Amino acid sequence: MDDFFFDRAYSEVMGAARNAKMGQVVNLDVRKKIADLELSSMPHLGSGIIFKYQGRDVMVTPHMRENVVSVIDMENGQKNQNVRSGFFYAQLRKHPYAWVNVFFDKHRGVMHVIDKKTLEIVKTIKPEPGKTAAHAEFTLDGQYVLISVWDMSGTLPIYNVKTLKEVKRVPMKKPWGKYNVFNKINLSKGTSH
Repeated sequence: MDDFFFDRAYSEVMGAARNAKMGQVVNLDVRKKIADLELSSMPHLGSGIIFKYQGRDVMVTPHMRENVVSVIDMENGQKNQNVRSGFFYAQLRKHPYAWVNVFFDKHRGVMHVIDKKTLEIVKTIKPEPGKTAAHAEFTLDGQYVLISVWDMSGTLPIYNVKTLKEVKRVPMKKPWGKYNVFNKINLSKGTSH
């Protein structure tokens, strides 16, 4: 497996290989594959997130070779549907929105803010026209989200998660990923690790 994602209990791992046509679920207690996942076009499971959708836990993962995002039911492993385009998802459990950057087609360089209850886009943010915006990450208190604008004269725009408005911009040379280490080491449920 080249790319993987843990379930909420960290007892199962969902994984995919770069050249595979299917993903798989491995139970870590019995150390065996227990299910196949219908995932094509190179899913990026490492940037997937889990949240409640219509009363069930779903995992949402983007694909690297196709302009789709898969929604996978965590209870039965079935792929429910493909939704919005995107590459890297970010969320905090207590917030109603997921943030996803778009690397493909006419929307390249935008950040979609998606309502987790409806899977609809509530706002599209374009931090800097003509430049790639990526890797949303939340501050420890969850009040702000930081976005990388990839350019040698790039920036780190900071948005208020409630108003969805930019509050500050920090100049930075080609900022890449920013990671909320607290969420990672405390295994914050629903985030990618």
